[in-house]
Amino acid sequence: MAFLIGVIIAFMLPKRVDCGFPAATCTRFVGRTQCTPYEVEPWGFYLIEKLAHRDVGFAYSHDDGCQ
Repeated sequence: MAFLIGVIIAFMLPKRVDCGFPAATCTRFVGRTQCTPYEVEPWGFYLIEKLAHRDVGFAYSHDDGCQ
């Protein structure tokens, strides 16, 4: 039972993912600033997206990271 609870908790841990899903490219330039949208999503959904090579569409939050 403890193992199952540990797996569920690990599945829900937050992970920052640039461009919405792994291996995507989406950097854009706004003036001289480089911006990359990102999502904070559960680690388990990150693994699903990595295997499926597409966005699942669930995230805790999303924003643009500009440098």
